[in-house]
Parts: sequence; C-alpha cells; structure tokens
Amino acid sequence: MKRSNECSFEKKLNAYIAGELSEMEHKKVREHISSCHLCQHEIRNLQQVENFLFQYTEEEVPAGLNEKILNSVSKSHANPFMKKVVSFSIAASVAISFMTGVMLSKGLYSDTQDSDISIGEDSLYSYFEGDYDV
Repeated sequence: MKRSNECSFEKKLNAYIAGELSEMEHKKVREHISSCHLCQHEIRNLQQVENFLFQYTEEEVPAGLNEKILNSVSKSHANPFMKKVVSFSIAASVAISFMTGVMLSKGLYSDTQDSDISIGEDSLYSYFEGDYDV
C-alpha cells in the first residue's frame, strides 16, 4: 500500500538526474515531474546533494603513505607474543564451543523422562488448553 507521500516515479529520479535513463524514460519522468509536487520536491533535494558533492575534488594521497601504513601494520603483526595470544584465543574458543555442544547434546538427548524441555512443553500445552495450574 502506498503512503500519501510516495510516488511510483520516485525510484527513477536518481537515474533521471544522473542522465542514466533511456530517451523515452527520460521524457516520461520529465513529463511526470511537471505535474507531481512530491517528485519536484525530491528533484530539488537530489540536485542540492549533487551540487554539494560536485564541489569536492579528489585529493592526491601523499607519496609514501601506503608504505607507511603497510609497514605499521606488518610490524604490529610481527610481535611473537601477540601471535601466541591470538593462537591461544582461537584454540580456547574452539574448545569452549566443542564442550558447550557436548553439554547441550547430553541435556537434549538424555534418557530421563522429566527433562526441563519436556516439563516446559507440558506447561505450554496446558496453558493453551486452559489448565493454568501446572
């Protein structure tokens, strides 16, 4: 359902401003804009944004900046202590995940009749059937 502040042509306005529409589509959108106040407002906003962005130019990256950044990063990763810390952290995460999985699987697939899951299911079914004294 369309809101009162939406127009079906709204999605084409960016392409219209950028000149990316075919000649026929461009003509349709231009004719529509002449009679649609929502699109006129949106076109004005888009043109303001486009004008604002065209004011800025790309600046050249100073010579040697890339090398400085790459050297800085490689030095921080060359620290043997940090390598051990990262390796230990990964190993500990894997071990904890494995143990958690084992513990959960034992709880879910145990042979006990009154597991927390079955008690919860009984309570839920009773609640919806109208028996609230579970």
